[in-house]
Amino acid sequence: MHPAPSVIIFTTFSGLGFGLLFWLGIDPTPPKGWVAFVFWLIAYAMAVGGLLSSTFHLGRPERFLKAFSQWRSSWLSREGIAAVTTLVAMGLY
Repeated sequence: MHPAPSVIIFTTFSGLGFGLLFWLGIDPTPPKGWVAFVFWLIAYAMAVGGLLSSTFHLGRPERFLKAFSQWRSSWLSREGIAAVTTLVAMGLY
């Protein structure tokens, strides 16, 4: 099996980013102040970087918004919508 580099980057960075956001959210003694902001920024940047790299795996990356429009029939579209929704929620948090 030889996955495309964009798929490897997507799974690695988005997994690390969302995992760190998860642990920051459930930690009973979360970091405070600028340390918390730095951890949040690192996690957010990794998650966004991973999601952006997934667009390079599309046949025509310039049409990445069209991938979100097929949510009724495509699990990939649903995953993208859920990821963006989670990032927005964590951005507001």
